[in-house]
Amino acid sequence: MSVPVPKAILVVGDETKGGSRAVVQRHAAWLAARGCAVEVVIDRESSLADRRADCAVVFGGDGSLLAAARRMGERQLPTLGINRGRLGFLTSFEQEHTERALSMLLAGELHEEQRQMFWCVTRTPDGASSGPVLGLNDVVVGRDAVGGMITVRAFRGATELATYRGDGLIASTAAGSTAYSMAAGGPVLVPDLDALVLTPLASHTLSARPLVLPTGQGIDIEVIEIGGSRRAYCQIDGQVQVQIPVGARVQMRPAAMRFRHLGPGPTHFFQVLRTKFGFADLPRSRS
Repeated sequence: MSVPVPKAILVVGDETKGGSRAVVQRHAAWLAARGCAVEVVIDRESSLADRRADCAVVFGGDGSLLAAARRMGERQLPTLGINRGRLGFLTSFEQEHTERALSMLLAGELHEEQRQMFWCVTRTPDGASSGPVLGLNDVVVGRDAVGGMITVRAFRGATELATYRGDGLIASTAAGSTAYSMAAGGPVLVPDLDALVLTPLASHTLSARPLVLPTGQGIDIEVIEIGGSRRAYCQIDGQVQVQIPVGARVQMRPAAMRFRHLGPGPTHFFQVLRTKFGFADLPRSRS
C-alpha cells in the first residue's frame, strides 16, 4: 500500500562503520532543506522505541535494518533501507540511488509491505528464562564451536514435529528465508507470507528436509543432547546470542506488530532475487 508523505523523519546510521556519520548527516541535511523535521541517531545501541517520526531511513546493510527493527520494539515505523553493506537484500536501494529513494519517499511514491515479526524466549529446566527478544529473520539453535553434534526436537504446541541431529536447526520467517536458511538449503518464501521454515543444519539423517508450516502459535525447540559440550547456543537474527543447556526450550512466538518495509513495490523482491542471487535465470549472451 502507498504511504502518506512524511513530515518528520528518523535517520539511522552506525557511527562505528567508516564514513557512516558523514553520509547520515549529509542526507539528513538534504531532507531538512526540503522542509522535513529530522532526528539523527547514529549510536547503534540507542533505543528507537520512543522516537516520534512518520518514518525511518536506515543507512547500512541487512544487519543494520534487522537491528533497527529490533530497537523499534512495539512501535514499528515505516522503514526505508539504504544499502551501505555487502549484499543488502533487505534494503530497498543502493547508496548511489539515495537521493532518488528519498525523493520517492517525499513524493509518497514508496509502498509499505508488512513483514511478520516474532518474540523469542529461552526457558531452562530449572525455570529460568531470558528474553523476550524481538526478531524479524530467524532463530538458530546450534552447537558450540568446539564439540560434537547436538540433538534438538521441534514442537508445535503439544505436537512433536521432528527430531534433528547435526549442527542445529534454523527456524526462519518468510522474510528470513533468504538468509541463513537459504544458505543451508532451505526454500525461498515470498516475504509477506505468514509462515515458518525449519531448516536443519548439517543433518546426520538423509531424511531430514526443510519443513514449511503456517505460523500459527509459533514453535518450540528443545535441546536434547549437546555432544559433550556444556552449552548450546540460541541466536536471534544473528545478533543476539544466548547460551542454553540440555533440556532448555527456545520458544518462538508471532509478534502482534509487523515490520513496515518501504520499497518501490511488490515486484522489487523478485527483481532483487534475480539481480543479487541470479535466481531461476538462464545464462544470457552479451549483446
